[in-house]
Amino acid sequence: MPTKRGAPVTRAMLLMVLTSLNTLAVFAYQWYVVTVLGARESSDALFASMVIPQLLLNVISGSLTYVLIPTLSVADEKTSVSLVWGYAAISVVFFGVLALVLGTTASWWVPVTFPGFGVAALDQTITLIRVQLVGMLFLGLSVPLTAAYQAKQRFVYPVWASVLSALVALAVLVAFLREAGVIVAAWGLTLRSLIQLVLQVPVGFPLSRPDVRSAGFLLSLKKLSPLIVGSSYYKMDQLLDRFLVSMAPVGLLSLLHLAQQIYGAGNSVLTNAIASPSFVKLSEYAATRQISDFRREMHQAMITLLGLGTLVFLLVAYPGHQLLAIVLKYGAFGQPEIDQLWTIMLALGLVWGSGLVGQVLSLSFYAISDTDTPTKIGVIGFTLGIPLKVAGFYYYGVVGIAIATGLFGMGNAIAMYTILRRRIRTRSIFNDCR
Repeated sequence: MPTKRGAPVTRAMLLMVLTSLNTLAVFAYQWYVVTVLGARESSDALFASMVIPQLLLNVISGSLTYVLIPTLSVADEKTSVSLVWGYAAISVVFFGVLALVLGTTASWWVPVTFPGFGVAALDQTITLIRVQLVGMLFLGLSVPLTAAYQAKQRFVYPVWASVLSALVALAVLVAFLREAGVIVAAWGLTLRSLIQLVLQVPVGFPLSRPDVRSAGFLLSLKKLSPLIVGSSYYKMDQLLDRFLVSMAPVGLLSLLHLAQQIYGAGNSVLTNAIASPSFVKLSEYAATRQISDFRREMHQAMITLLGLGTLVFLLVAYPGHQLLAIVLKYGAFGQPEIDQLWTIMLALGLVWGSGLVGQVLSLSFYAISDTDTPTKIGVIGFTLGIPLKVAGFYYYGVVGIAIATGLFGMGNAIAMYTILRRRIRTRSIFNDCR
């Protein structure tokens, strides 16, 4: 019996190690770009070019993951493979069309999206976006495959694939960035996406013909629709950030992006190790109507993530400033950039904490097949947050944006927890499960 209790702990530790390695590789990628190029126009263009592809991936692929995992976790092998390839086929068509349209029209919409950029920065951003749209296609196709691994509780392999692909991309960056410039950074990210896709294809074996008319596929598609519609609006959060910061002094967009990436990397480590395994358990408890186990799992994941998140933020406060100087003060990245980056990271503290808690709460809703409630809360929160961000930027610049984001993120988390707690208390929490 100790083996059974110890297995999840061992897996969580292994996931944390692998995800930490992946995080270090991703951070090293960002670090190498800013230290070689500096927080300058070219790095601003690179980080700006990531926004739209990442936004689309977060909206479509993130939504798909939350719908597919509960469905695949209770499906038989034949149905599971058919669903995976059905969504893979849709992903190819959908992301392919998006990449073609956005790449063709980039010269029209990029100047509107980043109004503070000069002509040279806009031209560079357009070129880099077209490269990253190709990577978006590869990542979009890999999402159903990753969901299949996680539904089978094979959490380690997708993270390992991500680590390997990140290391290859980093090697390419180090070899060619100084000689070829920022375009190499964009192609390196696209190469990483391709390798990650290829490594995950085996989960779809044996190959199966997609059955897009099956009841399981149609039901999952029905659950997916409201999630995509709502999240396509409220996940424009980072696009709004970049729109505003493009009008700030050169280099601040790069610093904001780097600060968000550092916290995002930490979020990825904790989510892969704790939230993702909990999501599968929550889905199983929901399917079997085990309300006490569902409540216990949700609270345990929330408390664990909040505790670890608080510890991380305390380390950012001290000795975070000194650590940033040791790691980043190199090449074209000097002390003024270190000071600004640390200040932005402190301002993002509430975003970090509310994001971890909100992740568990959102997954709890998705586990009970309720995609409407977190979507509505996200829409309302972002709508209220828009004037907060504009006012924050007007009075306090990038720091004001960070604080405003944390405030409406905390509001979203409180709203989700209040609704879930009421449903658990009235024992109506599984009414949406099908």
